[in-house]
Amino acid sequence: MNEEGNSKGSGLKRSIMDFLKWRIFPGINLHARERFKLVPSYFRHSVGRSQKMLDAGFGNGMLSWQAWRRGYRVVGVSLKATEVEGATRQFNQRQGIDDEQLIFLNHNLYDTDGLQKRFGDFDEIVCADVIEHIRDDSGICSAFWRLLKPGGALHLTTPNGDHPYNANFPLDLHERGGHVRPGYNLVSFKTLLEPLGFEVEEFFGFGGPTRQWFNRTIKETQQRRGAWAGVPWFLLSLPLLWLDFSAPKVPFSYYVRVRKPAA
Repeated sequence: MNEEGNSKGSGLKRSIMDFLKWRIFPGINLHARERFKLVPSYFRHSVGRSQKMLDAGFGNGMLSWQAWRRGYRVVGVSLKATEVEGATRQFNQRQGIDDEQLIFLNHNLYDTDGLQKRFGDFDEIVCADVIEHIRDDSGICSAFWRLLKPGGALHLTTPNGDHPYNANFPLDLHERGGHVRPGYNLVSFKTLLEPLGFEVEEFFGFGGPTRQWFNRTIKETQQRRGAWAGVPWFLLSLPLLWLDFSAPKVPFSYYVRVRKPAA
């Protein structure tokens, strides 16, 4: 097959994969799906495009898209060029969303001055399951403070550092992409955020034992047999997640919303 044929075949395969991924968007990670459902309900609703949201470490773009659907102009940043390419292809190209209203950038969060020079201050920032990967979490949250307008909100999700799975999770002390700490709880959130001036408005735990068991099984199956091998376990989990109908005694994850005072 010549080079042109290889290119067409590769493009067709990528289009098929993009279609299949969209059919099960935001993916088969059950904890990510719960964030996708819960976190946007704490964004402001019916805002105008003059309201700006920063998605700090956007992953597959799911919360950026949710914020855009609610009316925000959204800037998503990621260290991974593959995430930028995938989200741009999915949302700007395939969904036809204006890349001035939903933009994905390959950018290091440690360089927030560059973001501020280009976009100015933000009305809200969401940072979902990211700061547990960053050694200088205080420095990053200080940067979020500077990026936020007075009265602006910061939304964070992290693993619950007291959950047995997270507490025993191998740590990446060199900040190469893994967890540099097991997670957070309300005390550690307050210790991190209140000295910077943030005020805690909302806090809750989510992710019960049924969801965690299936998610762990999905991940282990993917590691052994490939990404799509986890799909049968994912489908099997869907009718059973109702078993976690009440607030979990030991949640897998936490959400916190803090605000920069208006005055």
